[in-house]
Amino acid sequence: MSSDNPDIRQQVDENRGTLKKLELLIPGLRGYRNKEDIRVSDDLLRNQVSDKLDLAKGYLEGLRKQMANSGDFTNLGAVGSLIFQLQQFSGEVRHAQQGYSGFAATFQINEGKLNELYDYDYAFVSGAVQMVDTTSKLVYDPTNPSSILPAINQLSATVMSLKQKWSLRMEAIENIAQK
Repeated sequence: MSSDNPDIRQQVDENRGTLKKLELLIPGLRGYRNKEDIRVSDDLLRNQVSDKLDLAKGYLEGLRKQMANSGDFTNLGAVGSLIFQLQQFSGEVRHAQQGYSGFAATFQINEGKLNELYDYDYAFVSGAVQMVDTTSKLVYDPTNPSSILPAINQLSATVMSLKQKWSLRMEAIENIAQK
């Protein structure tokens, strides 16, 4: 993890309160506390990724408004489809399974597997940041409406790539649940 993108797991560890630090001293609770902290980190990270996807969607909604105001109704479908894809994917990321395993869970999940989930999610940070960066710089030229299509097509391909990578995460969770 780079210094530009700090590891949230470390921040969660550093912000443990007295009770959580006490739990780390008790052998039966130590593993549970460590796993729970990784889950919290994963949840925070996924929410940040989802927020970035929502921000990119907002930029695209602004682009769609410019198109409609310019009377360009031919490209609205492509932009609308991309907005829908981002909205759907953002919700999927925000509400994804965390690999929860409590005290008496049917399936045991170790810290290594939870860290794998976190690493999958961390890989999406750069993709989400790239989506925000690209969508924030989109320029619509009403005199040449089709000039926006290459950027829209590239963004759509990026979303599809992120979705494919996301499906690998879900497979990892399913494999965890089967062990």
